[in-house]
Amino acid sequence: MKAAKYPYRFAVRTAFLTAFLVMLIVCMACPRAGAQAPVQTNGRSVALKGARLIDGTGRPPIENSVLVIAGSQIVAAGKAGAVSIPKDAVVQDVSGKTIIPAIVNLHGHLGLSNNGADSAAGHYTEENVARQLNKYLSYGVATVASFGQDEDLVFSIRADQHAGKIGGSRLFTAGRGFLEYTGKSNPADHRYRPQNSEEARADVRELATHHPDYLKMWVDDGLGHGTKIKPDIYRAIIDEAHKQHIRVFAHEYYLADAKSLLAAGLDGFAHSIRDQAVDSELIMAMKARGVFLIPTLVRDETLFAYADNVKWIDDPFFQSGLEPGALTMIRSPQTVEKFRQDPDIAKYRAGLEMAKKNLKRLSDAGVKIAFGTDSGIPGRFPGYLEHRELQLMVEAGLTPMQAIVAATGTNAGILGGAKQFGTLQAGRAAEFIVLDANPLDDIRNTEKLSAVWQAGKPVPAVSVKSTTTSASRQ
Repeated sequence: MKAAKYPYRFAVRTAFLTAFLVMLIVCMACPRAGAQAPVQTNGRSVALKGARLIDGTGRPPIENSVLVIAGSQIVAAGKAGAVSIPKDAVVQDVSGKTIIPAIVNLHGHLGLSNNGADSAAGHYTEENVARQLNKYLSYGVATVASFGQDEDLVFSIRADQHAGKIGGSRLFTAGRGFLEYTGKSNPADHRYRPQNSEEARADVRELATHHPDYLKMWVDDGLGHGTKIKPDIYRAIIDEAHKQHIRVFAHEYYLADAKSLLAAGLDGFAHSIRDQAVDSELIMAMKARGVFLIPTLVRDETLFAYADNVKWIDDPFFQSGLEPGALTMIRSPQTVEKFRQDPDIAKYRAGLEMAKKNLKRLSDAGVKIAFGTDSGIPGRFPGYLEHRELQLMVEAGLTPMQAIVAATGTNAGILGGAKQFGTLQAGRAAEFIVLDANPLDDIRNTEKLSAVWQAGKPVPAVSVKSTTTSASRQ
């Protein structure tokens, strides 16, 4: 009735609604700023040509490369002219870009924070873990090894991911880690705290029923403020884990503990040695058994970063990935003052400098250097800190190529995935980062994301209006 009585008003309203719907559809179809438009393949293979290719093996970069993808796998990678491009392939010109493997973080955490700055203690959920896996991936981190602060729910999450029900970064986990027994209970902390060797072995056997990817334990007294797992207990943990065919990685700080752990059969160090310079005895022992070290330099930097308001806090690449409220929390006067009043802040700074020196010496001596960040703990932001860790490794004296290889091919090998991911070679997963500039010229260029690919196609990536990284320079 109203349409017949007011034909002009009805026509105008209809025309306005139609125009609005058309505009909405167009906006939804447009790719967001900074993102690479989806590649329409219709089942055909994809060939990216013209980019500089850094394959993660340590071999020299391939200029003017061709990368051929079929489904979720790389089928060929090499110099233009030496690689055949299928006749029906969708060819994408990426000249001027650099392609590197997606990052593999060998030391992260999941489900411990809601927005990256707060604590989610006691509220470990699949939804939160899945969200953080996607956050990692948006920064080009396609594999995350969670290091010992998960709850048993993580094994169901891992199974769901293997079944294709959960996306984001590829998940590895230690499940529940091992700490010293203190006699105090914390309902929000589900880590094992064996009181003796017999309990330790029983706990390891229980953990083994979940088939963890490795075992994580803490051998550290918190700069003298706490106690450490006793040697007879960590020796039992290592021995029983090896009987269960599980490798053991340890959080350590002191050189003396590192040597004792090596003698007990430890498989890898989760952090740098920070109390004093490493010596030839440690180096020879690590090399003899192929034991790796994860520097986690950025972990030590974050212990004083907010007190100093370090420049990377203003980096658009950092801020673009933050959840609502996170920046306000880390910049609040209360947070800043809390960090500044920490009685150990001078030790944190000294520890980072010692870690850098030890990293350089270990690397020069031929010790296997891995890559990880300890991100995912409140205040240690998933995704961005992996790029900052690359920068700190180069500041310590590694070349950009060495840092990239540690974060890709080396880590994939440690996780048993060398034939599946971590390098850009035929038969590996098509997961990589497309960059607007060459990270071998300046490692900060890993922040200049053009696209992130997983399973042979682009996925949502962090986008910033400006790709300059000058704000992150210190």
